[in-house]
Amino acid sequence: MKTRMTKFGAIVLAMVLCFTAVLGNGSTAKAENNNISLLEIDTASASAYTPVSYEFTVTKDATVDFIIGMSGKKVGFKLELLNSAGNLYDEFTAYASDSTWQYDDGDYYRYLAYDNMDAGDYTLVLTFDSDVADYFCFIGQEKSVASISSEKATITAGFKKTLKVSGGTVVSWTSSKKSVATVSKKGVVTGKKAGTATITAKTKDGQTLKCKVTVKSNVYSKRKYTNADASYGATMYVYKASYDKNGNLVMKARFINNSGFRTTSLKGIKVTMKTAGGKKIGTYSLSSKKASVSNGSYKDFTFTIKKSKLNIKKADLRNATASCNGSYYYAY
Repeated sequence: MKTRMTKFGAIVLAMVLCFTAVLGNGSTAKAENNNISLLEIDTASASAYTPVSYEFTVTKDATVDFIIGMSGKKVGFKLELLNSAGNLYDEFTAYASDSTWQYDDGDYYRYLAYDNMDAGDYTLVLTFDSDVADYFCFIGQEKSVASISSEKATITAGFKKTLKVSGGTVVSWTSSKKSVATVSKKGVVTGKKAGTATITAKTKDGQTLKCKVTVKSNVYSKRKYTNADASYGATMYVYKASYDKNGNLVMKARFINNSGFRTTSLKGIKVTMKTAGGKKIGTYSLSSKKASVSNGSYKDFTFTIKKSKLNIKKADLRNATASCNGSYYYAY
């Protein structure tokens, strides 16, 4: 036979389909398999019409489940709930003749649920109609099902993302790999270097929530196109950008020539990078640059914006945008 303590969880869960009684306002409570135990009395005895009492605390406004039962036979009882001031909060009477008793492996029991019970200290008073040699009592508070704002996240090294938890009070935040990503007491995740880490939040009522964080290098990167990818004419685009050790922004650009002629030079070059939000990171400008590029071929160039010339010294390049403007000259 299972111990009653191990059976209580299954009993409460079963009440989703088999509701037996409700205290107070009479609304049907939906029992969940997520109870926090407030009181557990496994085996006790009591004399007829002699009240027995137990104290318990409801930690927050929540649905509270009650299981009162005994072994071998049904014994009627009166249940009273007293608040911290000793005043009657609510009461319920179960008769031995009621048809709503439940039975499991030799035990008879009544299940009761109180919706939105106020947080506070209480006293449970039980008075049985006859002597009872083996009764049990369980009180469980349904915990809120907490959720985390993101279960997966990708951030750029050197930048932050704030994770939030709803439906629960977080007591700790931890990172599985601090060399990749750290997390503050307020759920602010900071990317350190490329890799993956699991951020874990633990709530006051024992729930564990996780977010898998992928940290990527702070590099703007696009596929390297060739002439086969470009239409007629000539075009230039940035395919890579990153900061060097001195904080200068180094951009790699490719000029693709499908004009039908050999290009001799580029004029009025202007390369601009902006953040994902549209703010200008920096602009590289050059009036003229020699560039001998045959038709049907391409050439790569490196453009550097000095740190002192940058509008934003530290930007999220991975999510940035780049544009290239200018004209080209060619020879027949």
